[in-house]
Amino acid sequence: MRLTTELSQSLALANKLAGLIQTPQLIELVGDLGGGKTTFTKAFGKALGIEKTITSPTFNIHRSYEYDNGHYLEHFDLYRLNDDEIVLNELKEKLLDKNTVVVVEWAGNFSKILKKDRLIIEFKFIDENKRELVLSATDKKSQAILEQLK
Repeated sequence: MRLTTELSQSLALANKLAGLIQTPQLIELVGDLGGGKTTFTKAFGKALGIEKTITSPTFNIHRSYEYDNGHYLEHFDLYRLNDDEIVLNELKEKLLDKNTVVVVEWAGNFSKILKKDRLIIEFKFIDENKRELVLSATDKKSQAILEQLK
């Protein structure tokens, strides 16, 4: 599924996605620096009901946010990592949690441990206010979500 969208429209997509997500779910965000991945995650988290300010985990690598009494949004940014056993183990642990949505930016070097079923959103920079989003799914659960987003 391809969408060329103003940034405000991609935030509307984040809101719609939040309404369709059921834990556990893995969302992989792909794109260049400044492409809108963290902005999308902020809108997504807010739509889930997270009141805490969502910030980029670029330097912290991982941030956790609780919502809806015991559900979690786990936000990983693996940009600066090639291989890190501690982060790898933490990511594996979060992927097994049935009450969690895991959003991973820059997962390339860690793709070997990602779940088979994931929703992938690729952000392609067009200009300051416009992005092309390419959404794909790797298995049935994520494919069902993608169908509902159309």
